[in-house]
This record gives sequence, structure tokens and C-alpha cells, in this order.
Amino acid sequence: MCRLRCSVALLLSGVLPSSIGAFSTKTPSLFHFASRGIVASSLILYSRSADISEGASNTNPMAEHYRKDGVRITHDPYSPGMAEKYGLPGQTDPEGFDPYADTVGPGIYGGGVQRDANGEIIIGQQYQNHNHRPGPVYDGKGYSLMSRAIHAGPDKVKEILADYPELKEEISTGGARPLHICGMSQKGQLATQVLIDAKADIYAQDTYGYTALHRMASNNLAIGGEALVKAGHDPNKHMKGADSTPIEIARRSRAIQFLMKMQELGHYD
Repeated sequence: MCRLRCSVALLLSGVLPSSIGAFSTKTPSLFHFASRGIVASSLILYSRSADISEGASNTNPMAEHYRKDGVRITHDPYSPGMAEKYGLPGQTDPEGFDPYADTVGPGIYGGGVQRDANGEIIIGQQYQNHNHRPGPVYDGKGYSLMSRAIHAGPDKVKEILADYPELKEEISTGGARPLHICGMSQKGQLATQVLIDAKADIYAQDTYGYTALHRMASNNLAIGGEALVKAGHDPNKHMKGADSTPIEIARRSRAIQFLMKMQELGHYD
């Protein structure tokens, strides 16, 4: 128990000696945020969202933008009003949305949340009003415990869940649960099976209406996607509150590896 408490303290301080260096209390964005939802590779959140570029139309309908990981950005980062709302390139809020890199920080997804005197999560306007739906209010302290653990690796997730099994359904900003965070990065997806084995809800939805499989699709994550589908998640299922199925998101984002895995599993022609 002492070892676990020490590990938790190190996670919270951002100095865990594994590959978690980018997880400081005030880290820049961890994930990629894709198509109304969120995506992530490494410790960065990408955001390809119609909501994000509210009311904005592509100034050049023939132009296409791509993230550094090759996933297609489905909003126009240079549309009118974008700089006014989120800042100029290189001057965006690291805890919020960067439309040019298509990333979001802990204020929007995977961050710690405020609680009232009774320990209940405070629901209200989300950071930067990025999602117009009310959601868990950011506490200003960076990424949540489980978000950091997931990016430390599956062994750290397993260690924490052994003593605190209820954290398999931890709620962070954006309404994200740990399985959603697994769908935010190449490394994060490796903890997917640990959470499935812990009986985490594979159909839980965040404030965008997305499940963890939507996130895997947005981020072109075949390993995590395969684990969720084998656990029973239908990638062609229409979820109430979501604008697309995981397969539709993958097609729109040109998530080739994810689609090839779905084809291999018999869910995509």
C-alpha cells in the first residue's frame, strides 16, 4: 500500500520516473481531438470538430489539413473567428484547444474536475466553451490521476486498480473515462485490455456522445480498437448523442490502420 501511495504521489507531482515526463500538473495538451471528439497521440489531444469551428466554413473547399500523425483534420484551422477565439498560431492556451495542431489540453479532455462539498462532480460550462453541452468543470490542476497512469503504461494502471478498482470509471474533463483516454494515444491504447479486464464500461459516453471506440477510430488506433471490438463493441453502432459511428469517423479521418483492423475482424468491407 505504501508503494502505491508513493506512486500516486509521484504521478500527481508529474515526476514519475517512467515515460511520463510530459505529465506535469500543467502539461500542454496530451491528446488529439478529432471530429467533434478527441483523439490523442503521445501526450496531445487533437480536435477535428464541427463544434470547434462553430459556424466556420472552409475558406478553400479544396484545401485539406493533416495532423503530424497523418490523420486528416476535418475543420479549417484558418477559418474566420478561429484566431479570435483560440489565439494565433503559437499563442494558444496549452490547457485548451489549438486549432492549428488540432490538439486539446486538460481543460477540455482528461483533466481533473471540481467537486462540491459532498464530493459530487460540478457540472457547468466546459473549458473555452469548446463543447456547448454542460460537462464536468475543470479544476485547473492538469491531467487526472488515471489519465497520467494510462500514459505511464498498463502496469501502472493495473497497480492502481488493484487497490482502487472504482477508478476504472474515473470521470475527467469532457466526461472522459479511462477507456476514452486509452483512445487518445498510441501508448494509451496499450492499457485498454487492462480496463476491459477490470470490467470498465465499453459503451460509456463522454459529453460529445462518444465511446472509447470512437476515440480509437479518431486516432487511428488499431490495437485498442481490436480489444474493444473483441469485448463486444460494434463499430457500426449508432449511439444516441453521437454524430457518427466509429467506422464513419475512421473513414472521415482516413484512419487506415483502424479500418484495416475492422475489416480483418469482419466489420468493414
